[in-house]
Amino acid sequence: MKDSADIRKVNRHKIFTILWYGGQFSKQQLSVQTGLSIATCNTLLNEMEQAKEVIGEKKRLQDVGRETVCYKINEAYESFLCINFEVLNDMRYFTIHLLSPVGTIIEKVEKQFAILDYPAIASEVEHLLENHKNVSQILIGIPGIAKNGIIRHSDIDELENIALVSLLEKKFHIPVHMENDMHYKAYGYYCKHGKEDEIVTFAYFPTGILPGTASVHGGMIIKGRDHFAGMPGFLPFDTNRDELPALLHKETCRPFVSRTIASIITLINPGTIVFTGDLLDKDSLLWIREDCMQYIPEEYMPDFIYEDDFNSYYLAGMYHKALDLKGVI
Repeated sequence: MKDSADIRKVNRHKIFTILWYGGQFSKQQLSVQTGLSIATCNTLLNEMEQAKEVIGEKKRLQDVGRETVCYKINEAYESFLCINFEVLNDMRYFTIHLLSPVGTIIEKVEKQFAILDYPAIASEVEHLLENHKNVSQILIGIPGIAKNGIIRHSDIDELENIALVSLLEKKFHIPVHMENDMHYKAYGYYCKHGKEDEIVTFAYFPTGILPGTASVHGGMIIKGRDHFAGMPGFLPFDTNRDELPALLHKETCRPFVSRTIASIITLINPGTIVFTGDLLDKDSLLWIREDCMQYIPEEYMPDFIYEDDFNSYYLAGMYHKALDLKGVI
């Protein structure tokens, strides 16, 4: 049975869940949308306003009648620091987005590195924190496996086996959450377009780099025991894994792509597969489907969708994960 502190935490989260999407709401409106009593909303909103988490402003609803206090998120109260890494043409691309509690981009930093190790990352984070003292969470997306805060099998060799989460938390005393980049992208897509009863798989095929996939069902990413799920570079192809990137070009990628997707369809049975990456385009979906149907009956084939870019879903996934974590931090 939950104690009063747990119940209060859950009730606060219900109110925040409404306010995080922006706009202003009266106590009565929040009571209706959360199912909480007006008295409970009144007590919690007074606490939130005193803590400067929300701002209350008097206004007339629909420009008529008496003024009532309407509440909105105080965007200056806290911010979320979202970091992601990417490898293109042997260069490391480092991107930081600083988000407000309602998802507004406050600041964006993009840099390019020949070597992206822990000192370089810590230096960039430290520089941003000097100018933004209200960061409450750091979220990191990596091209690799992230389990127990340690980076494994990453496209960035110098980060291999680095306990990035504990190092950053020890240095900055801010909670850090790290995920495979595809997990964030899949979650972002789900938050925007997902259906509760459908499995959606996301497949990223870049040129010259091992691809990544992620599947989501009911808002839950299928990670596996060791967060290893969705790593098609480890499938048992005839070619050595170290030699696969050389084959991942438009002229030679077809067998690898088609067999990867056929494996996903067979093992996960998704309703939709969303593709992206410069290795493919919309026309590629035709030959992928043709190849897969050599093995899989048509009635089990999922819908195929091509997206030019997953970046908007990436940031959305990180933002919504930050909101989820606020319910447990």
